[in-house]
Amino acid sequence: MLCTTSNGMEILKIFVLGASGFLGSRFIAHMAHKKTELITNRVEITDYSKLLDSFKKHKPDVVINFAGVRAYPTIDWCEDNKKETVAVNVNGAINVMLAALEVDAYPIQISSGCVYSGGPEHAFTEEDAPNFEGSFYSRMRIVLQKALAELPILYTRIRLPVSCYYHPRNTLTKIISYKQVISIPNSVTLVEDLMPALEKLIQVRPTGILNLTNEGYVEHKDLLEAYKKYANPNHNYSLITLEELENQIVKAKRSNCILSVTKARSLGVNMPALNKERLKEIMIKYKKSL
Repeated sequence: MLCTTSNGMEILKIFVLGASGFLGSRFIAHMAHKKTELITNRVEITDYSKLLDSFKKHKPDVVINFAGVRAYPTIDWCEDNKKETVAVNVNGAINVMLAALEVDAYPIQISSGCVYSGGPEHAFTEEDAPNFEGSFYSRMRIVLQKALAELPILYTRIRLPVSCYYHPRNTLTKIISYKQVISIPNSVTLVEDLMPALEKLIQVRPTGILNLTNEGYVEHKDLLEAYKKYANPNHNYSLITLEELENQIVKAKRSNCILSVTKARSLGVNMPALNKERLKEIMIKYKKSL
């Protein structure tokens, strides 16, 4: 429920799971000076009873789940850690959403759009059935999406999260660490655009599946060339094909796709394209954060 301060101001209570992670910590920083009470208590999401007890104690208005398996340095981690991936990314996420509904909180699950494969000729909508099962990570995201699809929750799907700030799980940090990379059109989610989008969605409270990516798409080489130009002129890399990547370097196949943002726009959520000017700004800020 909304709590009230001594001067009569209502404060929104948001319980944030995964608050210390890449996305969760950025959400906390974004909301820190808003009219909110952020609850960041660490609760084991694989334990439904502990989740429910914690939610009953704190009585949040909103529950947002950023938590997931570490899957580091790449999603290949999930191929070797299937039980933990299921326990956290599937069972844990379901536990959070069910416990939130039990206490009448508005539930938001942060998930992935890595469930499609297709080029820029088709932007996948929230109604399109997943067509990519090339990795255990993606297959479990499909399982979770199907399990939660008919519940009154907001199931958001992001792609290749890029941030202006250094973090090991920042897609930019990952790709500049590789000497060989693919370059295929993909939707991306700029973390600094994602946080105000989530703030907006908490206000309007839609339910269902929702793509949360920036307009249009970028290729890895777009990011790398901007990084080389504005952050590190000595950076070198070579481009390889998707077949070379999947046959010689990684264990699991990779999803490459563009997601439609039409539904997000209809809700008043606008995450502008990462054009050359925005990429320049991102790289300059990223360099300063190193």
